[in-house]
Amino acid sequence: MAKKERTFVGLYCGPSADGVDAALVTVAGQGEKMKAKQAHFLCLPMPQPLRDRLHKVASGWAGAASDLARLSRDVGALLSRACGAALKAGRVPAKYVSGIGVMGPVAAYVPPTPSEGHGWAIALDSAATVARTMRLPVASGFELSDLSAGGVGGPVWAWPDWLLFRDDRLSRVVVQLGAIASISFVGSAAAACEVVAMDTGPGTILIDAITQRLFDRPMDEDGAIAARGKVNEALLNELLAGEYFHRAPPKRTHWADWSGAALQRLEIMAGKHRSQAVDLMATVTELTARTVARDVLARTERPHEVILAGGGAKNIHLAGRIRHLLSPCSTYAAERYGLDVRAHGAVCCAVLAAARLDEFPAHCHAASGAEEPVVLGALWVP
Repeated sequence: MAKKERTFVGLYCGPSADGVDAALVTVAGQGEKMKAKQAHFLCLPMPQPLRDRLHKVASGWAGAASDLARLSRDVGALLSRACGAALKAGRVPAKYVSGIGVMGPVAAYVPPTPSEGHGWAIALDSAATVARTMRLPVASGFELSDLSAGGVGGPVWAWPDWLLFRDDRLSRVVVQLGAIASISFVGSAAAACEVVAMDTGPGTILIDAITQRLFDRPMDEDGAIAARGKVNEALLNELLAGEYFHRAPPKRTHWADWSGAALQRLEIMAGKHRSQAVDLMATVTELTARTVARDVLARTERPHEVILAGGGAKNIHLAGRIRHLLSPCSTYAAERYGLDVRAHGAVCCAVLAAARLDEFPAHCHAASGAEEPVVLGALWVP
């Protein structure tokens, strides 16, 4: 018999590490009959010193293990503060919360290979800290469970996307525009095992990096800078020739693939093609839009609806380019479906936490290349 309605908290801190997204989610039912609804959402900004430390590690810095441990502890403390802030803002006492789902920044990621076997990752979320601080069960390590089952590590929100957006008549693709862009293609009347999901490549990571380096701003607000520039087609074609964009799914990418040395190569290429600053902005924005559209259109079924989520969905120019490239599909922001545009990752964490407590395999294993569906995540109990 299905349990009565429960409340979960989802906490998500993506690769950009600009803040912790916290969502209160009500969940009714279990398994494939589960119904989930966002009840409240907030974003707790990341302190700049902590963000700098996370970016340093994610870009390939090899420091002492003790520094990595401290970093995980500090991220856990911030996640706990975000959880407390969400409960206070939503006026929900902790005693009425069934559990918390957490996904923190990934410090290192190695995909599975024929020579090394299963892949591995180091996630910085200190779930034990959150469980102890909030005195609530915490589910985390969803990507690690997929990796241990032979998958590429996700995207683990493929199953929550199926749960939230499936429709008997309409096919939908969910585009998560974080630092890394990913898609979940949910065909009309599709079963969970039929969902296709992958990282398409950079989301806002190159856009933000170029904005910071060349314009001394944290981000290209509304895509205003890129909108003034002209796409350098020669540079764009060279970027599109990159190996990742031609790799067949399942596939995942990581912050380090688009920062550090990769960013330096981009700047060298931009100089070779004599790309001006505003034109470089237009070009890296177009790179995100075209690689998203390419992977969506590679499916045998064109989606009826495109759903944009994540912080990058607020970039008007980027969203407009994706809308144009995927026309005549109808493109909407996540708000149309009851989610704050930034809340997607946090809501998915809450759904995965509910499934973990129920010991249900909320896992689109075919999308990630895993050997079989498994229960995702480990459970920390205070």
